[in-house]
Amino acid sequence: MLAAGLVLAMLVSGAPLDPREPGEHSVVYRVDTVISAPQERIYGLLTDFPGYASWNPWVTRAEGGTSPGDEVKVDVILGSTKMAAKHTVLNGVPGRRFCWKDAGWNAWFVYGQRCRTLTTQPDGTVLVSNELLIDGILSGGADHFMGKAMRDGMQAENAALKRIAES
Repeated sequence: MLAAGLVLAMLVSGAPLDPREPGEHSVVYRVDTVISAPQERIYGLLTDFPGYASWNPWVTRAEGGTSPGDEVKVDVILGSTKMAAKHTVLNGVPGRRFCWKDAGWNAWFVYGQRCRTLTTQPDGTVLVSNELLIDGILSGGADHFMGKAMRDGMQAENAALKRIAES
């Protein structure tokens, strides 16, 4: 009986590694960039964590796995502050969508999730949508104190991804 209730709860709420949809307290930042490079190349850059140090000005170091449930440790630049962060890889679509959620101490207070979605356009270019969802009752505070730094970081990452992918 308990197992059936757990399965029903998972079906209603989604699997624990499914990306969360925005809710009442969510703040969502999104940066879209069109890149003239093969989708496979762009996805490869996003999932080549050791390579981040050579091109990514926002996430300057990353290590970990790319399968759902894997842990990814990163060094991120927020404004003028460098900080370590830990993430858990979420379900995605290999080659098209890669997501992770915060897994450090801050995840107890504010849920953070970042998804990069790649969509090939009719002209052969790829639309890269970099989306950061912040959720929970403290999401407004996170937006107030770190929103600009997070938006700037996402913008810098997309611009750098475009440069490296098109080179």
